[in-house]
Amino acid sequence: MKFSGQTDGIVPKGRCLLVKFVSLVVSLFVAGQVLAANPPVTLHLKDVSVAELLRQIESQGQYTFAYNNADIDLTRVVSVDAEAWPVERVITTCIPNVQVLVERNKVILTPVRSAGAQQPHKISGKVSETTGAPIVGATVIYKDGSTVKGTTSSVNGEFAFEELTPSDQATLEVSFIGYDTYRMPVGSRTFFDVKLATSQQSIDEVVVVGYGVQKKANLTGAVATVSQKELKDRPVANVGRALQGVIPNLNVTLSSGQPGAGASYNIRGTTSPNGGSPLILIDGVETYPERINSNDIESITVLKDASSAAIYGARGAFGVILITTKSGRYNEKAEVSYNGYFSVSSPTTSTDYETRGYYSAKIADFFMMSSQNTPYTSYTESDYRALWERRNDRTENPARPWVITDTRNGRKQYVYLANFDWYNYLYDDSRPTWDHNINIRGGTKSLSYMVSGRYYQQKGINRLAPDMFKSYNFRVKLQAEIRPWLTISSNTKFFQSNYRYYGYEDEYNNFRKPTLHALASFVPVNPDGTAVSHTSMTNSSSHYIMDGYNAMMQKGKSFGNKKTQEITTTFEATFKLHKNFNVKADFSYTQGYLHNDYRSVNVEYSQYPGVIQTEPEGNFPNSYKEVVWDQNYYVADVYGTYNKSFGGKHNFTAIVGYNYEAKYYRDLTAANDGLLSEDLSDFNLAKGTTNFTLNGGRNEYAIMGWFYRVAYDYKGKYLAEVNGRYDGTSRFPRGKRYGFFPSFSLAYRISEEPFFEPLRKTIDNLKIRFSYGSLGNQQIGYYDFIQTITTKGSMSGYSFDGVTLGQHATVSDPVSGDQTWEKVISKNLGVDLNLFSNRLSLTADFYIRDTKGILGKGRSLPSIYGASEPQVNANDLRTKGYELSLGWRDSFKLAGSTFSYGIVGTLSDYTARYTSCDNPSGLISDPYEGKRYGEIWGYKVDGLFRTDEEAADYASQIDLSTVMAGCYSATGTYGKGVRAGDIKYLDLDGNHIVNGGKGTLEDSGDRRVIGNSTPRYQYGATFNFSWYGFDFSIFFQGLGHMDWYPGADNLRFWGPYSRPYATFIPRNFMSQVWSEDNPDAYFPRARAYTSLSSTQGTAYYTNDRYLQNLAYCRLKNLTIGYTIPRQLTSKVGIKECRIYFSGENLVTWTALKSDFLDPEQAAADSDKKSNVYPWCQTFSVGLNLTF
Repeated sequence: MKFSGQTDGIVPKGRCLLVKFVSLVVSLFVAGQVLAANPPVTLHLKDVSVAELLRQIESQGQYTFAYNNADIDLTRVVSVDAEAWPVERVITTCIPNVQVLVERNKVILTPVRSAGAQQPHKISGKVSETTGAPIVGATVIYKDGSTVKGTTSSVNGEFAFEELTPSDQATLEVSFIGYDTYRMPVGSRTFFDVKLATSQQSIDEVVVVGYGVQKKANLTGAVATVSQKELKDRPVANVGRALQGVIPNLNVTLSSGQPGAGASYNIRGTTSPNGGSPLILIDGVETYPERINSNDIESITVLKDASSAAIYGARGAFGVILITTKSGRYNEKAEVSYNGYFSVSSPTTSTDYETRGYYSAKIADFFMMSSQNTPYTSYTESDYRALWERRNDRTENPARPWVITDTRNGRKQYVYLANFDWYNYLYDDSRPTWDHNINIRGGTKSLSYMVSGRYYQQKGINRLAPDMFKSYNFRVKLQAEIRPWLTISSNTKFFQSNYRYYGYEDEYNNFRKPTLHALASFVPVNPDGTAVSHTSMTNSSSHYIMDGYNAMMQKGKSFGNKKTQEITTTFEATFKLHKNFNVKADFSYTQGYLHNDYRSVNVEYSQYPGVIQTEPEGNFPNSYKEVVWDQNYYVADVYGTYNKSFGGKHNFTAIVGYNYEAKYYRDLTAANDGLLSEDLSDFNLAKGTTNFTLNGGRNEYAIMGWFYRVAYDYKGKYLAEVNGRYDGTSRFPRGKRYGFFPSFSLAYRISEEPFFEPLRKTIDNLKIRFSYGSLGNQQIGYYDFIQTITTKGSMSGYSFDGVTLGQHATVSDPVSGDQTWEKVISKNLGVDLNLFSNRLSLTADFYIRDTKGILGKGRSLPSIYGASEPQVNANDLRTKGYELSLGWRDSFKLAGSTFSYGIVGTLSDYTARYTSCDNPSGLISDPYEGKRYGEIWGYKVDGLFRTDEEAADYASQIDLSTVMAGCYSATGTYGKGVRAGDIKYLDLDGNHIVNGGKGTLEDSGDRRVIGNSTPRYQYGATFNFSWYGFDFSIFFQGLGHMDWYPGADNLRFWGPYSRPYATFIPRNFMSQVWSEDNPDAYFPRARAYTSLSSTQGTAYYTNDRYLQNLAYCRLKNLTIGYTIPRQLTSKVGIKECRIYFSGENLVTWTALKSDFLDPEQAAADSDKKSNVYPWCQTFSVGLNLTF
């Protein structure tokens, strides 16, 4: 399909793209015949020691040195005047009798041997911790040219190689998980006493950034990282759950507790009403984080400001998340690791609901009588006596049956007198979960590989017909050095999942319907085994148990499957075309496939003994539906990197590249009814003729951009970087598609100044950063600039042939056709501080982000316009915030073993205001200048009326009919009129009427800003330690403040105040309801529909009494592990064996005034009804094995 403007240089033909890409790769391959030398060195030094010479070369960032101190005279004084010399020449000029071997930017120095022939001999050694404790299972690699040999350390930490004749190039490398790698030239040594130091966070560590890597010390933008070590102890379903609260201002929101549900991500708060999700790249390809195996992750980098994200242009306007997966290892034998766990769950909220039928029915009747003077149930006084007699029967007593038959209204019917626990009948909170992972990686001298697989299974919460989620992950990564100047690699990922569930097609109704009409006095099944749905025990035929949900689940034939499959493969070639220049070219293809099917069948129930009835076809049709969706996503990148150092002081890096992306979507929906079988789901069996549905469509978009990054530093002290991208997108009309978005950043490492020398023993690094940049946001619909025509429609009551209704076409609302980029301008000021040998670290950032030209409806137009307002670039929004991260890591010897520990705390906050708007009327429902994003307007309340006299006197002076209509419409004796226990709304404007005025800034009536829905003060805190094989970590995560007003139909909060027939009523609920004996209660006088209806309610309108604060502090994770001593495991060929216990969401402290709502669950549901899959706390037992 070709869409408007496709020939505007944005979406070339797929074949042309492939031909061009292949041609480019071939051209680069030919050009690569010029072998690339190692990066040159420029130095101008006089009368310095050899040690200083080597330090100066390392400071240029191109090389690191490995040598034996006994083999090199580090005190020797030398001078050198080198301009772009090979590093070998520099070393041999200054250091006599030394052999130089350069291997992957590692320079190995060994003494020149005598010419005599060398006899084969043994090389041995011992590997231990700095405390002297032996390390068992450490990998020991001997390398000498093409000769590579490997072994592992024994139970005593010892290793040996027999019959070796090392040359001057021979090196020894020792590595083990959790320790710094040891590398040393062999030289003439025959024994190595290897001491491995525990890995510590260092400012010299390498951080993944856009299209490359940088030393942490040289970063100038706002960048945060998380390593695999910080995630490995979290047995969670997906990476989103593990990241929550770990990185300041990376805001992770879980939308549901459903198995397999993903998370949504936000960086630095309020972005744009049109969407402000960060770009998420996994090994350079955009995808969903929940579709990768979290055990494959090596590191996660978050680019927060415009400077660091500018190189990604249109897609990185609101930050970028870079996830890098593990790779193979050159020159290492295969390492096999297994990670698996089993977990069970329980609710994060109370489930202590009323299960006594007497009280459940009485509450429903009481609330209904108060408002409508009619009880909800049809229970007689005799029935209530029978319920009272049974009130303490936890199980049915044969002498007091829960279901009897009686003749009423001339017909025999069921009478229900139960004490039924509906919650535990419907739900199984244990949710058992199995997770199995395996990883194999290693390599030869020129090939590295990594293969991983995962199987994950979780049983859902439903007990009657359990829902089940299963997923599979598979990944293969290969990298090969074909020539010294050419490296190629491939990275293939496969994901597949299936979620099978029973009930309604959508999650909302599956958790909404069970909350209705199922009083504890009712039961799900009649004595003859038939399902209960409609009942004669309510006074309205429209009030029946769970609106039929129970009967549907009893039958168990209405179900759905949600299947997702994705395969991504990436091919990359790296060409070292010059001693300072290399080029990378990659091509990625993703094929995504989704197939959802849903089967519904007719549902039967029995209201009267011996009579089977069927629910209306409209509610439970005999139908079948399939939805098929697929996507094809293409990404091509070509970019070159140039590095150059001048005089040992000036370091320069430049990256220039081209990026092209295209995504093609296709969807198809088919549905029909009248199936001939309830057990087979096939359209060939569907004979319906009136409800047949066949819909579908195609969408596509493309992005093209040229990007660059230029970085410069002087002695690692003064750093500057400029980034930019010239971007084009197909989502805007011609003439509006392209934009240029530049940025720059500066940093000053004060700690590198000579005057800072006295403080260097304490302060390792002190850096100040500043960045400024602009980016474009194009996250709108694919074709919002085009007016559409819909041809499917029938004319009501009109026919051309007297048989069928006439067909017609409709035109969509007018569009402006002038949409263009939302421009995002970001300013950031940051400080990085490392003290006490990098044990204490502090990172602080303060930022301002302006989103200009936000796409939205223009000024409100009068109704005579006849359509919605066109979308234009109308508003500007400014977000301000800060983020702090403070950590301490250290280790010391305790009782003969190393005790390592760490403490990390994070805090972030932000607010946003509109700075420019097109709202001349000042409507408070629309953006207006100065409006804080998330403002909640509502009424002020002065508690509850204490007496009827106080209420009557106030109501005689103040018109409360708007906000307390339920007092005036009630017909029940208890609820009629403004009474004691009713809400006292304040007349703030003094006009003796409490209402919202005209809804403008000039006349907002009695409404004021009473809160804000922006989440404030998000924090996390971690403490961990390891000692004698034991490891422990505890992680707290929370939110400082977030205002939320419960939805009118939120039964989990309002209970019978919303609907008197709510199923799940807290057992202690009536203790919170106002009465003459309970005048200080939280909730007002009892009336049905108080919160639900503007015509029957008294709490329907937002007010500050029932405004909730969703602040919480959660014990997010606690993990205790033990690694069995290697002296024992190595005897059976196991390098490492660790068992652990882990708990997620263990304890929650919250300001929310309900024990039956999780604060995250409340915030997740956009309509504020909280009808989403519930959250859970999880207890896991796991095993890690490495061979």
